[in-house]
Amino acid sequence: MAADFQVELPAGSRPVTWHGTVRGARDRERRQRLFEAALELYGTAGYRATTVQAVCRLAKVSTRSFYELYTDHEQLLTELYLDLNEEVLAAIADAGGTPGPDAFAAVQQLVAAALGPMLADERKARVMEVEVVGISAALEQQRRRTICRLADAVDAGLDTFVQRGLLSLAPKGLSSLILIGGITEALVQRVQTEPARREPTAQFIAEIARVTVRLTGGDQAVSQSALSSGD
Repeated sequence: MAADFQVELPAGSRPVTWHGTVRGARDRERRQRLFEAALELYGTAGYRATTVQAVCRLAKVSTRSFYELYTDHEQLLTELYLDLNEEVLAAIADAGGTPGPDAFAAVQQLVAAALGPMLADERKARVMEVEVVGISAALEQQRRRTICRLADAVDAGLDTFVQRGLLSLAPKGLSSLILIGGITEALVQRVQTEPARREPTAQFIAEIARVTVRLTGGDQAVSQSALSSGD
């Protein structure tokens, strides 16, 4: 999950080893374990209820090693957040390149891809949409930039559908931000609802797809069977 952090060495230098392991590889492995531990703890107990010591214990990484990699607890949260968003952006890009046969199918496929990582692992949804909110001004700025990137990615996917004649228009600017905001709130509500009281996942995705299709002028392409899919 974690990004592949590269360590560049000066020309002619030899790799630094630590207990027989190349230092760069060791740092990547520690980051990966810290990411996995942070996802588990932030995504269940919550970031504010989790200490650096707790993350280190679960990751089996010393606190000294932690502070060799991160300046503070918030930096780990920020890097985890950015890494999870890259996973979502990659899923959106893949879905936009191979749309379904009609407006509803294409948009449903895009929605399923965008929400797929968070629906498959709700710890990711909690970290991305709940735990990062209100932590600091710096993280809020990063969150705003990330939301804009997500909106741009959805725009690009919907533009592809317009070019193929599946939709008559694609939301831009404020419209796409409103769409992202609405989907985010729907996801948060779902995560915070007891599993027994939730609609099936397919129905949840289908409802978001129906709303998106209506906003993008694809109503005429939505058949009655599509309207009832997932119900």
